[in-house]
Amino acid sequence: MVLHDRTERRYLPTDLRVEYEESPENVDPTETPRFSWRGETDRRGERQRAYRMVVGRDRSAVEAGRGDTWDSGRVDDGRATNVAYEGPQLDSDRTYHWSVKLWTETGETGWAEPAQFSTALEPEDWRGAWISHQPEGGDSNGWRSRWRDGAWDGEEWVQVDLGERRSIDTVDLHPAEPVDIVRTPDDTVVTMSWRENPLAGFGFPDGYRIEVSDSPDFENVTVASDPADSKSVVTQGEGRNAGNETVSSATHDHLDIEGRYVRVTATDLFSLSPLTESPFRDAPPERKVQSENAWQCFALAGLTVRDANGSDVARDGTVETSSTVESDTWGRRHLVNGHTRSKTASSSPLLRTEFTFDKPVRSARIHVAAVGYVELRVNGEKVSDGVLDPAWTDYERRVLYSSHDVTDRLTEGENALGLWLGRGWFSKTHAYWVNDGSPRGRATLSVKFEDGTERRLATDGSWRATASPVRENDIYDGERYDARHEPNGWAAPGFDDASWDGAAVVDAPGGTLRPERIQSMGVVGTFEVEEVHDHPEGPILDFGQNLTGWLELTVRDPDAGDEVRVRHAEALTEDGDLSTTDLRTADATDTYVARGDDAETYELRFTYHGFRYAQVSGYPGDLDSADVTAKAVHTAMDRRGEFACSNDDLNQLQHNSVWGLRSNTHSIPEDCPQRDERFGWTGDAHISTRSLLFNFDAVRFDEKWARDHDDAASPMGYVPDVIPNKNQEDPADPTWSITRVMIPWYLYLHDGNDRLLREQYEGMRDYLDYWYDVSEDGIVPTDYGKFGDWLTFENADGRRGLPHDLYNTAFCYQVTDTFAKVAEAVGNGADAENYRERAEHIRDRFNDRFFDAEKNVYGPGTQSSYAVPLFLGMVPESAVDAVASNLAEKVRSDGRKLKTGFLGTRPLIHTLAEHGYENLAYDVVSQPEQPGWVYMARNGATTMWERWNSDESVGSGMNSLNHSPYTHVSEFFYEVLAGIKLGDEPVTDHVTVDPALIDDLEWVSASVDTSAGELAVEWGREEDGSYELDVKVPWNGRATVRLPDAAGASVTESGTDIADATPEGVSAVERDGDDVVLDVGAGSYAFSITR
Repeated sequence: MVLHDRTERRYLPTDLRVEYEESPENVDPTETPRFSWRGETDRRGERQRAYRMVVGRDRSAVEAGRGDTWDSGRVDDGRATNVAYEGPQLDSDRTYHWSVKLWTETGETGWAEPAQFSTALEPEDWRGAWISHQPEGGDSNGWRSRWRDGAWDGEEWVQVDLGERRSIDTVDLHPAEPVDIVRTPDDTVVTMSWRENPLAGFGFPDGYRIEVSDSPDFENVTVASDPADSKSVVTQGEGRNAGNETVSSATHDHLDIEGRYVRVTATDLFSLSPLTESPFRDAPPERKVQSENAWQCFALAGLTVRDANGSDVARDGTVETSSTVESDTWGRRHLVNGHTRSKTASSSPLLRTEFTFDKPVRSARIHVAAVGYVELRVNGEKVSDGVLDPAWTDYERRVLYSSHDVTDRLTEGENALGLWLGRGWFSKTHAYWVNDGSPRGRATLSVKFEDGTERRLATDGSWRATASPVRENDIYDGERYDARHEPNGWAAPGFDDASWDGAAVVDAPGGTLRPERIQSMGVVGTFEVEEVHDHPEGPILDFGQNLTGWLELTVRDPDAGDEVRVRHAEALTEDGDLSTTDLRTADATDTYVARGDDAETYELRFTYHGFRYAQVSGYPGDLDSADVTAKAVHTAMDRRGEFACSNDDLNQLQHNSVWGLRSNTHSIPEDCPQRDERFGWTGDAHISTRSLLFNFDAVRFDEKWARDHDDAASPMGYVPDVIPNKNQEDPADPTWSITRVMIPWYLYLHDGNDRLLREQYEGMRDYLDYWYDVSEDGIVPTDYGKFGDWLTFENADGRRGLPHDLYNTAFCYQVTDTFAKVAEAVGNGADAENYRERAEHIRDRFNDRFFDAEKNVYGPGTQSSYAVPLFLGMVPESAVDAVASNLAEKVRSDGRKLKTGFLGTRPLIHTLAEHGYENLAYDVVSQPEQPGWVYMARNGATTMWERWNSDESVGSGMNSLNHSPYTHVSEFFYEVLAGIKLGDEPVTDHVTVDPALIDDLEWVSASVDTSAGELAVEWGREEDGSYELDVKVPWNGRATVRLPDAAGASVTESGTDIADATPEGVSAVERDGDDVVLDVGAGSYAFSITR
């Protein structure tokens, strides 16, 4: 039956989405798009029975229900989220329109208002080249010899021809510190570690000899320096010398020698040990996956020979060597070119081009890739509100690019394009990361004209390049901006770029170009100064909130060249200074050099800081706090969840959780945003991901990071501790890396998204098989654990919560059991059975090893050792109540305080609530003393601390005041206090509402905007135990609503006693002990339980 016209106009499908966006610009044409929609109706229990979808290039035809690309026909299926496109492969770089109509129990709807999406490029559609700015010889490491194996006992040498006999006073050897990847012959990447950095002073010999001769064969020589000549070496700064001390150069002066040729011979080569250089910190040596050989070489960044006047007489001389590596960044030409340090040619270049159109433009789209960050401008205007773009990936595996419709920005006549690049992570070295060289970009512009013709333009060597006003930028250290070098109008037509260099065509980063489907980062909030602290070095500004981002600063009446410096910190010392010790090596300092205008406004472009306080020094005159704004910057995910309750402390914890989550999302889930880390620690992420999904539209964010796992996975199946990662070749702690399975599973539960379950199925299975293979009949040995219940308050070895083998095995059980559910969800029954049996075997072995059945105690009897197996469902059914009782008694004996760390806290509070101790769980969460969340908040926290005792750990070197793991308390608020419980079905299909009516709470309110619509719960209680519970179930969904302690009470829904009549939308009512349980369909319900 077709609904009447009046009803049809009222009830149409709404909120059309493709790949979680209204009108995406870069849907991958090589993948199958996913479509979603909602229905808006006041009728309870309304469910979709069928749909018909059309896709086409002509909007008016689609509006009328005709699709020239695909018409699904009527599909008898109730699914309305993540519905797969099943038409022919879409063309690249094209715009499509689509619409949908539905059939429900009450009839057929009309067609929805059409939505649109555009496709990205296929790999073969890209044009042009990667370009960069490479002035003064470009990126340069220096010179190095060939690799020699550890058994080689020869000598490597390098010599320079001075052109004629010269007087020589000083010879300087300058150590190299490579600015791009160095690999040994067996393809092992040379990296820094947490303990040492073989890249600082790389290749500098442990012993050498300097000789001078008048002949190139060195028949007659004068020895200028010998390893045994102790007076000849003066050391300074960074690097290494023969005594294995740190040096910036080895200076041999007052030589008073004459000759034409100078030779340096490495008598004792730099040696790279295969094990001690491993970035892996804690594993026994036999488990370190590194080169099996010790490799040797000789390398220098530069060689200078000076006469008595200080002139470098070796500059641009002819260099000969015993052996050499010649590449873009290594070679003889780099040794005596006047650069005495390894260098990145340009940290932030400007790239531009101009072009002319002789006809009107109908449409235009541009696709832009970069490593590290890029800002795109068309005809002088910034194209996107996004910042710090594109998202961080392993650039040797995958490079993300953005797509933009620029039709309205181009014109018939003269046009210009500009790319402004920054280092990002591409030009950064860390124990988990490797510097790849100068930032570089690539772009393809596709234009269609009104006459039907098309044209493509792309980056190539004809573009022009120069250094930008951003003279330096670094993820950790900050940015130096010199406004005196601003080339006004540089990205607009007609700009004079005659003094610029030609752009350099450079090597591609190596990774496959893929559309950037994650949300861009952006400025998502602002904060004004709340308080100003006077300080001799400049005012310290307090913004009242620990955030991630930067300042917008207006400098008034400066002189040209005035330098204004901004330093950042999360806290102040007792003396009122910025507390920066726990930033470790991160300088977190920005410098603005004024051009001399009346008022100049500056904000960062290519890095960010974690801070609450900022100190401004060097400001001309008195700083007006109204001229400073803090801008919060993170991945621009929409809020999807809200929680509030009658306890103000808990509301502050929700605030702290939201800000702790959002400020640690910069295209990856970070651990912390302020110190020299900011990595995608897997342990931190699996603990906090469900809170993230309750509070934010994080599906695309987590999908991207899950794919980063594919890039990081080893051939053996394991993944590293932090992702992205280019250095760690060893397996992660097995309690950390469960993200390999749990992130795709959480996305499935929170959104019905099964794509990752299918895409990453083999990778997940390989991961599980690796850990089972290294286990000892299901028990994962202690040696594989690194962190345990990290930062626990009991049974700890330093910061590590023990025992490792207990936690290793428990979490391997969790992912094995979860994978069995994954296999079931994707229809692989055989795997589901096999991995369920394996999980049962691991559980049985776990209980044999760690469970004392007589005392009902696990392991050492700590809170965590009880909570983890209870939470994961590992306790024998007959012992569950006794073990839970022991846990509750342990918590009471500990003063109703937690003692747990990263791994144990989430299981602790959820397990107590699940087993009838919800008020005890609430006491733990609301505990005002240390350790606890409320203690943090009452001591000034506006995000979550890394340590329960961070206030006592200042200066420890690992003490973040904005860390993601303990934000998981927000999940507790939604799941336990509000009762929004996700089982093994997606929330879009079914949810259980089972609130904990906590004695100390008067009311709770929570809502989550799911893909199907709003899911909301609100309850309020009276002193006599009566309460009201309002529930809203999303369109097309179902819910099981449990009314606690309602048996024997009067239960009404919207005023109707359910004992007299079954309310509309309710399909079943039954009693379960003291509770009343109802099955309800979509719609809003108002239950009253009266004593």
